[in-house]
Amino acid sequence: MRIVIVGGGIVAAYMANALKEQASEHEVLIVSKEPYPPYDRIHLCSLVNGSQSIEEIALPLPSGVGLELNAEVVQIDRTAKRIYTESSAFAYDILVIATGSKPRTLFGIKGMKNAVTFRSADDSACIAERVKGKNVVMLGVGPIGLELLDTLCTLEGPEKIYLVSRGKHLYDKAMTPASIAMMKRIYEEADPRVEILLEEEIVDKTVEGGEITKVVMKSRTIENPFLIFGVGITPSADLAKEVLDMDRGILVDEHMRSCDPSIYAVGEVAQLPDGYIAGRVKECTLEADAAIASILGKAGEGFKEFVTIDGLKVGSFLLADVTSTRYNPKDSNNEEIVITSKKESRVDHYITNDDRLVRFIGINTNIDVMALKQMMESGEKVDAAYFYANRLVSERGKLICSCASGYEQDLVEIIQTNCIESFGDLKPFSEAGRVCGRCKKDVAQLIADTPVDPEAAARMKAEREEAAKAAELAKVQHRIDKFNTLHPKNMIASENLEEAISAFDMNKEYNRWVSMITANMHLHPDYEPLVSKGVEQLNKIPIIWLELADCTGNSEGFIKSAHPKVDDLILRYISLDYHELLMAASGDQSESVLDSIIKNDAGRYILMVEGAIPMGMDGKFLRIGPKGETGYKLLKRVAENAAAVLSIGSCAFDGGVVAAEPNPTGAVGVAEALGRNDIINLPGCPVNPINIVGTLLHYIMFDELPKLDVKNRPEWAYGFRVHDNCERRGHYDLDEFVLEWGDEGAKKGWCLFKMGCKGPYADLNCSLVKFNEGTSWPVQAGHGCFACGAGKIAFDKYANHRPLAEEDKPDEEKS
Repeated sequence: MRIVIVGGGIVAAYMANALKEQASEHEVLIVSKEPYPPYDRIHLCSLVNGSQSIEEIALPLPSGVGLELNAEVVQIDRTAKRIYTESSAFAYDILVIATGSKPRTLFGIKGMKNAVTFRSADDSACIAERVKGKNVVMLGVGPIGLELLDTLCTLEGPEKIYLVSRGKHLYDKAMTPASIAMMKRIYEEADPRVEILLEEEIVDKTVEGGEITKVVMKSRTIENPFLIFGVGITPSADLAKEVLDMDRGILVDEHMRSCDPSIYAVGEVAQLPDGYIAGRVKECTLEADAAIASILGKAGEGFKEFVTIDGLKVGSFLLADVTSTRYNPKDSNNEEIVITSKKESRVDHYITNDDRLVRFIGINTNIDVMALKQMMESGEKVDAAYFYANRLVSERGKLICSCASGYEQDLVEIIQTNCIESFGDLKPFSEAGRVCGRCKKDVAQLIADTPVDPEAAARMKAEREEAAKAAELAKVQHRIDKFNTLHPKNMIASENLEEAISAFDMNKEYNRWVSMITANMHLHPDYEPLVSKGVEQLNKIPIIWLELADCTGNSEGFIKSAHPKVDDLILRYISLDYHELLMAASGDQSESVLDSIIKNDAGRYILMVEGAIPMGMDGKFLRIGPKGETGYKLLKRVAENAAAVLSIGSCAFDGGVVAAEPNPTGAVGVAEALGRNDIINLPGCPVNPINIVGTLLHYIMFDELPKLDVKNRPEWAYGFRVHDNCERRGHYDLDEFVLEWGDEGAKKGWCLFKMGCKGPYADLNCSLVKFNEGTSWPVQAGHGCFACGAGKIAFDKYANHRPLAEEDKPDEEKS
């Protein structure tokens, strides 16, 4: 099943992780309009003040999750089960819309240089860059506005900082005048640049040259302003307006299903039958859980509203907010009890209805808010004396994490008992700091401040790592055992491989080869026995190898050997059930073999494609087989039921040399021809056999393909820059270059960069694993790298130039 998630926020990342954890066999793809992988918007303020980077607030995604960035979905085709962006289409079995919300503004700000919302990483970057020397005017006084105000106070840039409320309140209209006065005083006394304006609003503005030069307010005029809007949000559901039932958001049931049973909506974009729209991270993730249970066919009652706990830590005060589902701010039967302490700057504000607690808002409170939550859930009548008796610090200390009920003393006990030394070590024992992430820094600081026995910590850490490793190895062993139960369509047994290795006296070489490929796959040496077992299972995978438009170089690369080496044996041992070049059968007989695999091993076979796909003249530049089927139609037919599709070599990657300018046949790569973004690319000219074997081994051992980079290439093989691991790199650093073939530098093995080597622009492991059993590679032999793994650009430009002109360099290499 292919599950496509539209959106790039916390909920999208949460769903992808939960789906892979609960049902890893399903394909998961995230399609996001943002240019960045999913990140934690809770920490946008840290981007404003520069305390964290976008990479540091990125949300982890499990391997095997596809990611399409810069892809805004503009259309949903429910009949074809496809979504469309401006340039691509994606098929789905289940579609999950998690597009969140979009911010409101008081007037159009598109194109204005000094007016932004505060909703994304780009908004944060804009604020950080442009507030210097400005009079910042923040419109909106909700939690995000207060948090951003706190952050702006840490910057030297703004001249003045105005926080503007159209009403008399801060944070929420339920706040008491005493609480508002306290918060206002704390902010304004902490930074003389801050001025909080209540019952104020913009009545006019002056715009010159795309910039607001002046705003006129009821009580004053502010020159040279920088406006930040935080005046509310609305569900971001434009893509669904024409195809799904809508109100304010996408209408869903308690299982988060829309009117189309194949389409779900979760988070701020979804609206439940009673009009409820989630706003907190906890609520959104519970909606995601309800959707996942429904998608996977698990029993569940669906999403239910619940008592919420929210927290806000800014400046010198900590605000806690507990709200019952029965709370109605307009109910005239609401009664209020307020306990304040000027000495502690503390406010405990209780709202009751019919003698039952329905809301609590505390500033610097000592109250056990979890106890209040339970009180609201039970619906029991309360005694006001209880509130006064419990106003002082509880035995469990302050609540650090409201999402995971993490109290200070409880966490300290966990930290000391288990000798926790880092935030990562805490995960097996508590989810504190991991749900909405708002208190992550507080939890990390608590760990840093809590002393533990270093010797005991080291011992327990080693025990935990050993247990984790044992669990992982057991998981891989189980996966290999599972392969033993598969029906092998060929007669090759593991003994055949062992006999072949013995016959060629390769036992030592084979063991070294296993160690080498284990290391290249970035696995611990403990995995070597399992890698060896995995190799023995390779022939259990039905493989179809299609030969399309190319020179057969990749096939030649591993079959042409007078003296078999380990790579050759392994690749010959793989169950190549169909390979036009190698198989004995031909004509109709070979076509029967192909049809049989497609029919009998549907969903289990792996398709490897070598060569480009000519698309010109409806694909007629390439016809194959007795029926003259075009290469494109053959590829499409075989790929439809493949468990995975691997493009082998640069031509299959993006057309390679076949697609070099002027590309008369209209050749493209496999992914472009199929219109799919889940193709595993192994570019190279030819691809190193180790990269093929390693990718297949990873699939066998972990039941999934390895982690991929943005070009869908396995990171373990393509996560290295050739230049960084080149044996001639030292000469580059010393400015020692070959300037003419045969000169003194060439004799001394100096750097080939000025002779046209493109190692700095190539991401491949050639310089690490080399070819011919690791004996050599082009640069070692005196020929510069031309970045063949980069695809057709290597043939159009890289191979034809010595040092590249500035405009021809990859973007990341431009000065």
